[in-house]
Amino acid sequence: MNRSMESRTSGAGGIALRAIVALLSAGWLIPMWLGVSALLDFVEVELWPLLLQQPKLNSFPFIGFAERCFAIGFLWLGVVIAAWAWVGATARQRATHMR
Repeated sequence: MNRSMESRTSGAGGIALRAIVALLSAGWLIPMWLGVSALLDFVEVELWPLLLQQPKLNSFPFIGFAERCFAIGFLWLGVVIAAWAWVGATARQRATHMR
């Protein structure tokens, strides 16, 4: 790593940048977790009582909410993959031009 790169990634600003990149890279897990949680809540709150022929106790649209969470999560994951692929491709181009 050269000195200009070290100066950009060291210090409080570099640590903050690394934390932001890590959160944006792994943040797609949050909507996915919410979607899975909503599906499990649907099974527990609506499906089991329905199978046991009990009245429905909740009107929250679990399946619709889970669908939106999964759509956001997969879209976010696609953007993260595309961004890291772009970073990797530009790093590879720089490496081949330096030879």
